[in-house]
Formats: sequence, C-alpha cells, structure tokens
Amino acid sequence: MSKLFFSIAGLGGVTGLGGGAYLLHLNSRSVTEKKTIKDRLQKAGFQILNDSESQHWKTLKDAYNAAKGEESKVFAKSNSDIDEGKLRELCNSVLEKGEEDASYSKAKRWCVVPTTVSDYLGKLGRRALSTATSGEVDKTQWEDLASKYENSQDKIASLSSLGSDKKWESLRKECGTLGAKKNYEDNFDSNLASSQTWCSVSVS
Repeated sequence: MSKLFFSIAGLGGVTGLGGGAYLLHLNSRSVTEKKTIKDRLQKAGFQILNDSESQHWKTLKDAYNAAKGEESKVFAKSNSDIDEGKLRELCNSVLEKGEEDASYSKAKRWCVVPTTVSDYLGKLGRRALSTATSGEVDKTQWEDLASKYENSQDKIASLSSLGSDKKWESLRKECGTLGAKKNYEDNFDSNLASSQTWCSVSVS
C-alpha cells in the first residue's frame, strides 16, 4: 500500500480517538450539569428549608396535613397525618429530582422557607405598593393602576369591578389581601401574577 494510504488511515485513527474522547467529555458534562428541583427553586429565589428551622417545618406540616386528601397539592394523598420528620424526608427526596419533574410545584409549596406574595415580588424586580389603609402612600401609582383596571381583560380573579367611588382604594384593599398570601396556600402563582400587574411597580 502507498504511504498516502497509511497517512490517511493514521489520521482516521487519531480522529476516531479524538472523537471518542470528545463524546466522553460531553457525556461527563451532561452528568455533572444535571439540574434538580432544588437548583431550580434556588435560581427562582426561594430558600430551601434546612433541618434546623423547626418553626417553619411545623407551620408547613400543619398546612400539609390540612391538604393531605388532595392529590394535586401533596406529595402523596393520604388519610393519615404526617410529622415534621416525614415531611423533611419527602422534601429531601423530591428536591433531588430533575428540574422539570412534575413535583416542582409541590416542592415550591412545602420545601422552602415560607414567603408572601408581597415579599416575593422583590425577587422579580418589583416593589409592592403600600397597602396601609391610613394615609395615602403611593396614591399616584394606585390611581394610575386603577384607571387601567376597569377596561382590562386581565383582572384579579376576586375583583371584577372597583366600584364607583375611590377606585384606587378598592384596588389597594384587594392587593393587601393578595400580598399576604403565602407560597404554601392555594393559588400562589396566580395571586403573584395579579400582584405583579396590579399591586406593584418596577424598581428599575
């Protein structure tokens, strides 16, 4: 055979080895870079509960047991209450699942430090407007939002109309209710979305 053939064959061998090494590198990267529900929650600004935060675990355990018969809300539907240790065990298991696992919404509900809609808005670059009923703090911003509300198709679910008098106060009152909602309560995501639109302003 010609020297040219051996040269080409040699290059093919080197290329094959290099390609194999490259694929191994990619495979190792894909294993290393696997994202979990825990990663996704932290990226979203939630703080994962640690074992020492007993008061938070007690609060969440009580709320979990109140919802234990509703499969869409808890990790496993049951007729029996669980204790704080069992909830921690469930969370530890779920938090290691892939970030796209369907358990994400439940982990967000039961496995993180409790937060309110108003507090979480700050993670989204928003400032919750004052809902204090005394005084007129943020009145200009409330009036601006109220003027847009009546003709909007994207209203707060529990507020179809602002009434005829002092519309901005009606909006402020409803936003106060929304802002106090906790992440472990029903409809946190929809309450958060409404609060982004009608109860807050950008901090930028």
